Amino acid sequence: MAASLQSTRRVVLLGSSGGGAATLGGGDAETLRAALATQLSGIQGGCVISEAIFVACDETALDSAAGTARASLWTLQGDRLRCHLEGPLEKVNTQALLLDAELASRMEAVDGVIAISTDVGPGGVNRRTMAAAGQAKIPVAGTGGTSLSLAASDLGCCLAGNAGGSVATTPETKALGIAAGLASAWGATFAPPTSRRSFAWHSALDGCLPAFLAASCLNQALPSSAPAELRLALQVQVLPPVLGAAAAQQGSGLGELALLGGALLGSLCRGSCAAALLGGRIFASLAPRCLVLCARLSIPATATALSVAGGLSTMLGTLAFVMAPQAAEATEVLRRSLRTSLSYGPPGLAGAFAGVLMNFGSRRGWYHQFFLPLILVEMEHASMSFLGALDWLTLCMTGAGACAAQWLLPRRQEEKKEADTRLAKRGVALNLFFGDYIEACFPFLARDFALDASVYIASGLAGAIIATGGGAQSTAYLAAPLAIAVGTERPALAKAAAVAFGLPLAAGLASNALRRSREK
Repeated sequence: MAASLQSTRRVVLLGSSGGGAATLGGGDAETLRAALATQLSGIQGGCVISEAIFVACDETALDSAAGTARASLWTLQGDRLRCHLEGPLEKVNTQALLLDAELASRMEAVDGVIAISTDVGPGGVNRRTMAAAGQAKIPVAGTGGTSLSLAASDLGCCLAGNAGGSVATTPETKALGIAAGLASAWGATFAPPTSRRSFAWHSALDGCLPAFLAASCLNQALPSSAPAELRLALQVQVLPPVLGAAAAQQGSGLGELALLGGALLGSLCRGSCAAALLGGRIFASLAPRCLVLCARLSIPATATALSVAGGLSTMLGTLAFVMAPQAAEATEVLRRSLRTSLSYGPPGLAGAFAGVLMNFGSRRGWYHQFFLPLILVEMEHASMSFLGALDWLTLCMTGAGACAAQWLLPRRQEEKKEADTRLAKRGVALNLFFGDYIEACFPFLARDFALDASVYIASGLAGAIIATGGGAQSTAYLAAPLAIAVGTERPALAKAAAVAFGLPLAAGLASNALRRSREK
């Protein structure tokens, strides 16, 4: 057909949120279109969705919806699906029938059909277009077992790839299987874009910070009478599934399937976050390839999802289970190295160096690359962190002190005083009450050498205090009183916090007062 000679193939998207398709994000029409567009771009020569008719039911699965159920009709406008009509399902279906008749007359310009839980029975809203596709022998790929069976048997449609049921599929897995199936039907090569996604170890770790904080804070807050099973769960069972899921999703972009597979894999890692992170990364690399292979072998979409999210993750989890002791030993060696680094020379000197290095490196992009991942390694078993205490003291508390000076006694008396005050107030509030936003003080440090020097000195003194005070441990991202309450060696933490806040405050006030006196 003429359309097949075009460099970029054109496909139409038909269907609905259906029954099984309404789960795991399948009812979001635009999410599905975006996932399809991403995967179709991996077909040799290119492929685009040229038209679409998609019915979504907002209240329930379509196969059990009444005619009065609220529904919406989505069509392609530009490069996005937009809502064409909202209202009762009966009214939406009437409009969809009109669009279906118009589209059926244009099928000679189409290379393929994507059918997602289509309505192809007698009087169905997609029947005419699907009948035209069957008559023209246009390949049809998609999900929805009942509708595809009717399309093949009654309308003569040529099913491609792993067209079949939609249970346990996600928009991402649907899209990948559909693109692979259409490419196979056209004799074109297919390289899934998900297999080329970049992966950063530190980003996967950083993204799991909420889970690490929650587990560590709860573990610290538990009374000694708390059930041993709860403490063990926090220390061993909670974090590996989180790491596995994050690594699998970031590296593959397969949505809920990657999250399920990564979490299952992580639960088999015997408490080793390192094993879960590595296993999740391997899953992210293999899962898209397995999905493509299953599509080429015409394995149904549901069986494909079960094989990858269940089978592949279990296989990798079993391997991780075997390797977990070695991975756990590696992270334990790293933690011991961090702890024993304070024994090289006087603890105060080592702590001071660490404090200055934390502040210096964080200004040069080392925080997310090195410091935060090392903090999370220390917190692997729901404990607090020495580097976490340095993070809070040398960044948050020093930053709060520097900002407080600009708030209480602004350096500029004229045009930019109000802007400085707003930024300083925000910096004080966020650093003291949320343990974040060190960047608020950077403009003040850049213009005042004395204030900048005081921040470095305060960082060194705070590090020395906690190092000589038993190696206190805590974390940033908490309100200052809470950071002390959940930490170890609380007197040392409180003393270090007072120094870290007070020295930049005093230096900033003195510097600003001196400058203002000179300007008079």
